Amino acid sequence: MEKMLFSGVQSNADVALIAIKGIKNQPGIAAKVFGAIAEKKLNVELILQSIGRGDEKDISFVVAQEDAEKAVDTLKEAFAEQDYHEIVCDKEVGIVSIVGAGMMSNSGAASKMFEALYNKGINIKMIYTSEIKITVLIKESRVERAVEALKEQFQE
Repeated sequence: MEKMLFSGVQSNADVALIAIKGIKNQPGIAAKVFGAIAEKKLNVELILQSIGRGDEKDISFVVAQEDAEKAVDTLKEAFAEQDYHEIVCDKEVGIVSIVGAGMMSNSGAASKMFEALYNKGINIKMIYTSEIKITVLIKESRVERAVEALKEQFQE
């Protein structure tokens, strides 16, 4: 197992969470959602698709805060109202990431991150991992506190 080389904490409080809830659970829905978003040249990160409930699921993703209304309008154009229950837009969120080589080959990295956030009373809304980064979506008002907690936890 390679040693994790922690290189820092990144944050962005200028984002919005978009969720289309209760959409049909069938092949091609994600392609339709993100095809419509891509046509409008909107950049997306932190995609989460729920396991679903029967014939429905939820798809959530993050866009730049300035693109939030355009993303919501795009989904409303792409889908008829009867195709989903609701579209939610939350602009009071932020992203915080720990970055470092060997992130996924070190089993304790995520645990340490989540523990640091828990110790500061910070709830996680979404999680994304890659080989070099673990990213969480949290309340915007907690981003600064999360950055401090993660620097304390990972800087040696």
